[in-house]
Amino acid sequence: MDWTITDPAHLLEAIKLSLAQGGNFLKSRITPNGPIGREPNVNYIHKASWGMYAAGVDHGTIESLLDWVEQEALQKNGDFYFPQEPSEYKDLQRLYRPATFGKVAAWIGHPIIEKPVVIDRILQYQHQPSGGVFNYIGDDPKNVEEQATIGPLNTTFFGHLMIALNLKDQAVAAGEWCRRFVEANWEHMSRGVIYTQMTPTGDLVTDVAAGERITRIVDHESPRQEFWQVGTLMAYLCVLYDTMVTRWGLSKYKARPYLDTALELLEFEATMPLDTYLWPSKCKVAWGAGELLRVLVERQYAEQQSIDKAYRVAERVAIFTFMDNQLGNGSWPAMHYPTSELAPEAELTYKPLKGLVHTPQLALEGSQMFFLPGEEITGEFLGEMKSVKRGIESLISMNR
Repeated sequence: MDWTITDPAHLLEAIKLSLAQGGNFLKSRITPNGPIGREPNVNYIHKASWGMYAAGVDHGTIESLLDWVEQEALQKNGDFYFPQEPSEYKDLQRLYRPATFGKVAAWIGHPIIEKPVVIDRILQYQHQPSGGVFNYIGDDPKNVEEQATIGPLNTTFFGHLMIALNLKDQAVAAGEWCRRFVEANWEHMSRGVIYTQMTPTGDLVTDVAAGERITRIVDHESPRQEFWQVGTLMAYLCVLYDTMVTRWGLSKYKARPYLDTALELLEFEATMPLDTYLWPSKCKVAWGAGELLRVLVERQYAEQQSIDKAYRVAERVAIFTFMDNQLGNGSWPAMHYPTSELAPEAELTYKPLKGLVHTPQLALEGSQMFFLPGEEITGEFLGEMKSVKRGIESLISMNR
């Protein structure tokens, strides 16, 4: 068996401390002491609400942020954005952001996600008949602007929201898209490659030009990639399987293809080099491995070998990507997210040394990359680390 770093109980206690510290940081960054609930950018609250929920911050605080985004950013068409936001936030993440805070709203019973104009608009993002979900469809609900490609990010986050809202048909359709996406990649996965975009008609985009590799391919070579593509698929397929069996009363046989597909992705991830876990975009792999670990243990589904692999992957993200990079104030560094492997930002490092971060913590003038503030990164990491916590708790309970 491959090595592990620490005992699960030891890791669990460290994760609990990390969650508490991160939650305290996010709460301290709410207006007037910080930009959360003040700056006209939905990015400051969509993942922060997720991270606060995961860290156990009181629901009243989270509700106040959802009140703010409803009052300030809800548009007449049901979308959420501030008109002055740059396109990389307002348009490219148009569905992603309400899908993130929307599931939190559903979990705590906030009425923002129950508004017909909001739900009807969100449902428009799901492509028929593929089940995949677009990131952006224009501004006119009467004229959906279909995009050239669909990827796992918006499809999986939409699916999680559908599960939170108990909309079974839409959730299963999203899961079918994910399963077919992985199936289309099987041949490529056997040689260590996943193509990350598919056309609405179901064709993988395998023609990748220079400068597009970081947003179109995940492989076992570069230490700086969109590794989260694998993680977000694993997480959704596991949660969908579990929901189908425990809440919707479907047989394990009917739901099994989704969990089997997640296990295929685990095999791909388990062969990743260790240095890939030093890049922040490994984050959603913690989510996927944590959910997979929990489901495999609780449903007594897989052999011990698969459980061990899920634990090792979850452990590596929790330690190397998350806790080793957490700053003294409980946050994580901001990220200059590269959309091309040719961009100078792709060479930045986010590893603190003695608590010091070399990477600039403000947006770079003239940069075409996404600037993700520390509040956003912290919220996401906490939300995903909570899944690792739940998986380890299930593992420890099984071994008692």
